[in-house]
Amino acid sequence: MFFNIAKDVLGLGPADGVTRQVSSHGRRTWLPPGMLGETISKCVDLPAGKEYVAADLPGPGLVTRIWMTVPRQINPGVLKKVTLKIRWDDEEEPSVLVPLGDLFGTTFGRPKDYSSAWLAITSGAYLCFFPMPFARRAFITLENEGRLPVAIFFYQVTYLELKRDLPGGTPYFHCYWSRERCHRGGEPFTVLSAAGGGFYMGCHMDMQGAGYPWRLNPYHSFSPEGWGLGMLEGWERMWIDGSCEPNVHGTGGEDYFNSAWYFTRVPSTHPTHGVTRRDYFSRRVSCYRFHVEMPVAFERQIEVVLDHGLHNRLPAVFDCTAYWYQSEPHRPYPGLPPVAQRGSTGGTKNRLVMLAPLAYAGAAVGLYRHARKVRATR
Repeated sequence: MFFNIAKDVLGLGPADGVTRQVSSHGRRTWLPPGMLGETISKCVDLPAGKEYVAADLPGPGLVTRIWMTVPRQINPGVLKKVTLKIRWDDEEEPSVLVPLGDLFGTTFGRPKDYSSAWLAITSGAYLCFFPMPFARRAFITLENEGRLPVAIFFYQVTYLELKRDLPGGTPYFHCYWSRERCHRGGEPFTVLSAAGGGFYMGCHMDMQGAGYPWRLNPYHSFSPEGWGLGMLEGWERMWIDGSCEPNVHGTGGEDYFNSAWYFTRVPSTHPTHGVTRRDYFSRRVSCYRFHVEMPVAFERQIEVVLDHGLHNRLPAVFDCTAYWYQSEPHRPYPGLPPVAQRGSTGGTKNRLVMLAPLAYAGAAVGLYRHARKVRATR
């Protein structure tokens, strides 16, 4: 039995409101005549360097679905260059602050089809089903931080216009994307650090190994390096409401994502967890986990961290989108890095690093052949 946020927390059902929807349809101020005008009336363009108001909804209400699609072929990098912000009840700081694609769980900035309980990327569409309550207002904006306009952008925001007020202290949906270059022997990666009352729903992670995994002692290439994916040997830990010891202490990165042995089958996606990429050659893993069976509740604060390798021994780059609900106000987010620093890098370098054993073998064969020639001429 999965946890139903709308029913079990908010006590809301379909009969508690009227279903309405705002979309990109009819938002243009000028249209050419004929069929061309009818076609482009369904989508909008996002001007470069400006913030576009996608929806301004009066409360009380409950957002039930966010759908979007955009042709990436004519909008390169759009999933990282457009920032999605959602503010509840006229708050100054957004409760949702993510690059557009990361809300939906893209794989290193690219769409890989999968379907989960809360998020999905299927057949060209990006979908979010997290219920999002609001008492007075939901203000959803899209900021194009790229140098070029984004063309042919479609979206829909479906919501329930409620017939009654939300109870006081209703937890609101929150989402934040962060990136960190984790250094060898450094601190663990922070998935979530929140103050207030609420519950942690889960996260989507893009993890990429860094450094040089090939040691003179071949055993070290197996442990702790894990043939390039040793950052998965780290474990998750959770501290709830100021506990001195971790309330949750895991056994490995992929174990937290409900898998094992560095993900033996890829892709493998399910309602509660999944992996869309695991590549030894580029040392990249993209996976997600939702606590759909029972979210992790907290009354005052929560800290969720993930180690990069056993005892944080290995360097890595972690990208994380965390999803949770909490009462307002929330801690202000540090802000997103500039657009130029959001894309995935290091894949080519990692591929060259992973070819090192072949280079070693080639050099050894070359030396052996040279030694035989030298002996033959004596």
